[in-house]
Amino acid sequence: MTHRALRVRDWTADFLFVTGRNDREGVLACLLDLGATRQIADATADLMDGGVNRGFTFSNTERRFSLSWIGPQTSGAEWVNTTVHEIVHVAQAIASADGTEPLSEEFAYLVGDITQGVADIICRLACDHCRKENND
Repeated sequence: MTHRALRVRDWTADFLFVTGRNDREGVLACLLDLGATRQIADATADLMDGGVNRGFTFSNTERRFSLSWIGPQTSGAEWVNTTVHEIVHVAQAIASADGTEPLSEEFAYLVGDITQGVADIICRLACDHCRKENND
């Protein structure tokens, strides 16, 4: 699993990219520690066990922390699609907590700032040749 912790504004965003072994129990423990209910953790476990091209984001606005999990994907395009989808969820949590209008230029820059923080991972996973070379 590839991990990237970002600081955006005064928010922490942890991104977990499953490229090999999935630390399912560790991710679920982290969710519960962040304040997720058992129901959310169980639904997340089902999602994690459900196949490919999946992801989730859980945010705790009081702690100003988001956890995004991007599971195994079937292609480079799916890595990009799922990662950007989860980036938007993180940006929505930050914007909601900060009162940022989601249709604003400020929101667009926020999405860009988060994307830049994981761009090297996105590029590596989007490239079929790179994934094969790195056994991802």
